[in-house]
Order: sequence, then structure tokens, then C-alpha cells
Amino acid sequence: MVKRLIQLISFFLLIVLSFLIYLSIYGISTNKFNNLISEKISERNENLNISLNNIKIFLNINNFNFELKTKEPKVFLKNKEIKIESISTDLPLKNFFSTKFNLEKIKIKTDKNKIKNLISVARTYRNNPQLFILNKIVKDGTMSLESKINFNEDGSIKNSYIIDGNVENLKIELLNEDLIENINFNFLIKDKEYLIYNLSSLYQSIDIKSNQIKIIKNQNKFEFEGDISNKKGKINFDKFSNFLNDDLKDIFKNNLIFNSNNKFSFKISKRIKLLDIKIQSKLSLESIKYSNNIFKRFFPGYKTDIKLQDNSITFDYDNGDYEINGKSKLNINDDVDDANYSIKKVKDELFYNLNFELINSAINFKILNYTKNKGDKSLFNLNGKFSNSKLIVIENIKLIQDKNFIDINNIVFGNNNKIKSLDGIRINILNDSDKYSELNIKRDNKNYIVKSKIFDGSKLVDEILFSKDDGNFFNLFNNLNSDISIKIDTAYINKEDYITSLNSNLIIKENQVFNLNLLSKFPNNEELKVSVRTNPNQEKITTVFTNHAKPLVKKYKFIKGFDGGSLDFYSISKNKKSNSNLKLYDFKLNEVPALTKLLTLASLQGIADMLSGEGIRFNEFEMKFNKDKGLMTIEEIYSLGPSISVLMEGYVQKDELISLRGTLVPATTINKAIGSIPLLGDILVGKKAGEGVFGVSFKIKGYPKDLKTTVNPIKTLTPRFITRTLEKIKKPN
Repeated sequence: MVKRLIQLISFFLLIVLSFLIYLSIYGISTNKFNNLISEKISERNENLNISLNNIKIFLNINNFNFELKTKEPKVFLKNKEIKIESISTDLPLKNFFSTKFNLEKIKIKTDKNKIKNLISVARTYRNNPQLFILNKIVKDGTMSLESKINFNEDGSIKNSYIIDGNVENLKIELLNEDLIENINFNFLIKDKEYLIYNLSSLYQSIDIKSNQIKIIKNQNKFEFEGDISNKKGKINFDKFSNFLNDDLKDIFKNNLIFNSNNKFSFKISKRIKLLDIKIQSKLSLESIKYSNNIFKRFFPGYKTDIKLQDNSITFDYDNGDYEINGKSKLNINDDVDDANYSIKKVKDELFYNLNFELINSAINFKILNYTKNKGDKSLFNLNGKFSNSKLIVIENIKLIQDKNFIDINNIVFGNNNKIKSLDGIRINILNDSDKYSELNIKRDNKNYIVKSKIFDGSKLVDEILFSKDDGNFFNLFNNLNSDISIKIDTAYINKEDYITSLNSNLIIKENQVFNLNLLSKFPNNEELKVSVRTNPNQEKITTVFTNHAKPLVKKYKFIKGFDGGSLDFYSISKNKKSNSNLKLYDFKLNEVPALTKLLTLASLQGIADMLSGEGIRFNEFEMKFNKDKGLMTIEEIYSLGPSISVLMEGYVQKDELISLRGTLVPATTINKAIGSIPLLGDILVGKKAGEGVFGVSFKIKGYPKDLKTTVNPIKTLTPRFITRTLEKIKKPN
């Protein structure tokens, strides 16, 4: 009997156990709770309607509660369907046979839903600005999620909910119409905490990865913190730079090839405003291009860009301020050297420090006639700042090459790339002409003091005489108003010639020489005097005088073999218009190509041979001319000598057109004519056929590199020619 009872009990327990196992694994179907669950869910949200299929009941052996689960229910939020894979909830055993049913927790697992549809559903429930923007930028993608939601007794959701989900193939269009595609990630949502992990994406053919991005809701702000990296790829920075500070646009150019590892944090306000942005990045970039016309003054052959190649860069960004540190290869015209640099932005100022070890690159300081040649090892440092006022400040330029050095301090450039101020310059170099130059310039308030024992100023003189900027060296400056004191023991004005004991005082007003007094001597003890004075009518009167003209005339390369001579120059100018008179006395010319050609065309071969051989001596040369902007009008050029005399007039349009005409006469004919003044008619007309041919008239016209010369014989001299000749001859020696 006992045995039989034990068997029955064992059999019953086996059946119960089997039932419990079956119930926990396979469950049983019922529709008893369908309406009850639907009603309870609708009580939480009247816009949410659920139509349930049969509910399966599973036993949770751990706590002996029942789990109610239904698959593929029909869920509608304001008549917008959401695809659901399953919904389940726990039912305490005590409530199983009760008519009173409290929904304590619910689990929802969705199918893959179109994100556009989910946004549309959400907007029917709550149409806020965030969802409006989200709807605009999201173009494609799906989302699935699994949520666990706990309820309070009053039906409100507890803060202990968890939502775990997955996004696939999300496509976002940025505000600049650029696309971020193939966005895939997992996410986990808790109360006020959001975690995005295992993110991958594609932006402009760049593979982007992120381990995690954490988002915390804090009052009315969302706080973001995470990491992001990318494999080596190419990006068009024109579009990407729209999201960064404008200062970086001059540094990073189009089509960057790079890889990076980044950490970031920022906040987004309720009104979608970015706050407290912080970024830490390590980047490897193939090439950065930077353009600035200032470099034309230093690097021979500089075109449009300086390239920084093979860049290893750290980038730290903090609320608009940032710091960039990098090591690179400097490429100027395909000459490559090592470089390291730092760029730091603090508030409205951008500080930079550039250091280069230059071996393969050449640097040229044209005005000093000094070039650091390729192959010469040197150190070059450039540091300074940009300000919000668009000023460019170079605090220091330093070049050290062997025993040569150039040290320039505190140059301030305006937005027109002209110098506003300069604190000082120290120079000690052996220049391209193998001449030692040393110079010390110091600023004293708004004035300058220039001192030197020896200085090669040949290129500086060229700049003053031949500059296309109307010959005004001070146009490098932006409205210079200063007194300049100059003392130089020895100053070269060309390769061979120099002056000594140069003393000068200049008054500069608005980039113009207002007053100047310069006194110096040549080695032969002849003086050079230069003066500029401005009278009460604002007319500038310039005079130059020396009894040793050769070193000055040699600066004009089209005249060769000039010897001897005194120079007397006078000019008066106002409002960029000038009237000038240049006189040369007692000099000899050995070669003037244009004059030689003219003499040859005129069949005055003997004089032409003399010009290209021993030279032609002139007693006097006078040139009266005026300038108005780019037009020089030559009122008269008259030159008188023992062998030949020339009278000429015309105009020169700067860099465009030259037009000259005149009369050229051998001096023997002139002497004959002048000596026979009483019988001038007979001489001019001639008593026999072929007599009385005094010389030639000529015209020279065309572009500077394509001049056309025409020559015609003349039998009569113009009264003007004879008058000018008589004036010159009658002057006392």
C-alpha cells in the first residue's frame, strides 16, 4: 500500500514537473488576457492601440511568476503602425486567478522599422523642433530594439527602464547637403543615459568607427562624450570646414588624405545649440597647403602654396580655442625640408610658431642681396600672431646660416599686407656679391635710427630707382609717418662703387619723403648731395648734385662705358605729378645700343664706330621731362658734343608704349652752319645738288621689347635746333 502510494505520488510529481518544464519552455496559449492587456496599455496612452494574437503563458521557475508573451501584435500610435516582434509581461502567481490585474513590467521587442516611419509616428505624438530637424536630415535606415519597462502602481513608468537597440544603414544629409551613409550602431537607453556603441559609418569614402558615445540628459541639456576614429581616406574639407572655425580654412585645403583618432565632448541645449565643445585628436595627414603672399618676399619661385607633407599632428579644441602641434616635411617648389610648428588660438588671437631646418630650400632677402642657397644648412624661425582686427604680427623672423644671421622683430602687417610698424632689424651677412653687410635698425617711439659700419645697398638703390611702384620704397609700409636718422660708414651703391660717411635725416609723412638731407663722399673725395624739401604749397623739390656722376649713371644698364661727368638733377612734384630737369656735363659714352643703331641706320658709320670703340665725348646733356602717373612726357632732350648733337622729344607710357622723335647732326656740320650765319640761306639750301645735308631725323616707336626705328636724311635744320645750339655754345664754360 505504501509502495503504491509512493508510486502514485512520484507519478503525480513527474506529471507536475513535466508540466512545469513544458510550461517554462513551450508555454500554453490563451486569449484570456488579450483584452485586459490591451486595456491596460491603452490606459497608459490613449493614442496607443494594440491588437494581440493569442498570448502564450510561460512559467518563470526562478520566481514562480508567469510570463505572458505574444508575437507579432498589431501596434498603432495615432493610426501609424509600428512593427513589433513580440510583447511580454510578468504576472504574479497570486494574480493568475484574480480578476484584478496590475501591469508591473513589460518587454517589447520590435521588428526592423524604417526610421523615417518611427520619426513620423513620434511627431504625431510630440512634434518638437528636435524631431522636425531629425526628420529633415534622416534619409534612410532601420531600427530595432528590445525594451524592458517597469511601472509604478499608478501606471507611470519607473526610471529603471532599459532599451537596447540596433540601427542599420542609416543615411543622414548634413546642412551642406553632404551625406553620411552606412551608419550602423547599437544603443542602450536608461533613465537620462544613452549609450551608442560599436558605431561604423561612411563619410566621403572615409570609414568611421567609434567604440562608444555616451549621452547624459542633465536638466535642459544633453551632454555628449565619446571617441571616433577613421582609417586613411580622402575628404573634401571645403564641406567639412563649414562646421569648424573660419581660422582653420586658411590652413586646411581641399581633398585631405588622413587618418585620425579622436576624443570629444560637448553639450546640446534645448534649442539645438552646441556648447562646451572639447576635442582631442591625433591625426596623420598626407599634405596641408597654406597660401600667403608674404612668402613671395622670402622664397624664390614661390607660386601659390607652401605644402606641409607627412604630417603628424595633435589637435586640442576647447570652446573655440584650440592648439595644433605638428611635425612635417616642408615642400616649397618640390624642395623638401623638416619642419615643426604650433598654432594656438586663444579668444580672438591666433598664435603661431614655425621652425624649419632648411637644407634643400632657398630663402631670398632680395633687398639685402642675400640668398640662403640650396644645400646650405640653416635654421629658420617665424613666430607671431593674427588678431581679430585682421592684423598679422610677426613677432620674430630669425635666419641663422653659418656665421650669417638676420633677426627681425615685431613686424605688424595690415589687412593690405603692408607694414604698419617694425620694432627692429639686426643683420650680419656675407651677401651674394661677397660683400659683408651689417645693419642695425631700432624703433624709437614712432621714429627710427639706422646705423651701420658697412652696408651693401645696391639692391635697395635699385628698388628706389626701378620699382614698378612709382619708385617709392616706402610703399612697403602702411601710412608711415616717422623721422629716420641714418649713419653708415661705408655704403655700396653697386658692385664696385661706394660712398663713405653717409649721414642723412629723413622726415616721412604718409609714406612720402617730406624732407631729406643726405651728404656723403666718394673715395675720390667728391661729394654726393641729395635734398628733398616740401614747401608751403605742398610741392616737393628734389635736388641731386655730384661731380662724380659715373657710379649713379652705371645703375642704368642700357648705358655702358659712361665716364667722367657731373650730375645736376632738379625736380618739383605735387599730387603724383612732377616736372624735372636732368643735366650732365663733360662726360664720355662708350656704348648706348639705341644710339649706335640710330647712327648705323643714318649711315654715320664713323661716329657709330667711335661710339662702340673709344667712345663719344659730350660737353652737355639736358633732359626736361614730366611725369603724371604712368606717363612720362619728354619735353626735350638735348645733347651737345664735339662729334655729334641730338635733339629729341616724345613720351614713354610705363611698360606699354614708347614714342620718340628727334634730330641727330654731326658736329662738323653744325660748326660749319653756325660759322656761316650771314650766309645761312645758302648753306641750308646748298649751292649745288647734294650739298647741305646736315644730318638725319628719326622716330623710335613701339613696345619696350619691340621698338621700330625709322631714319630720314635732312637738308635743313629746324630753327629750334639752331637756337638750342647757339644757346649752348654761347654759355660760358
